[in-house]
Amino acid sequence: MFGTLRDMMGCEELLITFYDDPDLIHDMMDYLTDFWLTIYEKVCKDVEVHSIHMWEDMSGKTGSLISPQMVREFMAPNYKKMSDFAKKHNIPIFALDTDGNCEQLLPVFIESGINMVLPFEVAAGSDIVDYRKKFPTLCICGGIDKMEIAKGPAAIDRELDRIDSMFKGSGYWPSVDHLIHPEISWEDFKYFVKEMKKRIDKYAK
Repeated sequence: MFGTLRDMMGCEELLITFYDDPDLIHDMMDYLTDFWLTIYEKVCKDVEVHSIHMWEDMSGKTGSLISPQMVREFMAPNYKKMSDFAKKHNIPIFALDTDGNCEQLLPVFIESGINMVLPFEVAAGSDIVDYRKKFPTLCICGGIDKMEIAKGPAAIDRELDRIDSMFKGSGYWPSVDHLIHPEISWEDFKYFVKEMKKRIDKYAK
């Protein structure tokens, strides 16, 4: 919803149009949702789909670009349409990707049927251990500081210790908090994966 219109209009123009021409935004988001679901319906006749993934990027380092009330008005009705579609077709994951700090939007996402959010950037103040307590039903993906992985084994151990409780139980999809950074060496990445797998295996027993 937000992500596609942001690509079409530019971020600043989109944010202004929410106020200057809200009917246009409603019309575009409603149309896109119906368009996508028509395509998805055809796909689901022949393919077993495991997840619907939406790229939204509506948050920055200090918080959301728009208010929770605006998400409820403009996007939530269409998120619910997609969530209903996912349930109808036994698609277990309805995921939303937004960078930055999206904490204030998480309750709206959950209300709208989204059950997985990523990538929870640490540099933007995202603390997945805290979020797990606040949002126990949400599947959390990411939240491991990518820049710590670039600092070598000792830093990697500290970062995994910080989120160790996330590996207990269900509802966590281990991942760094964005793309793998070019400063991460191959050796450090291998060490990170090995040590992360140890923790997954420990709590899986």
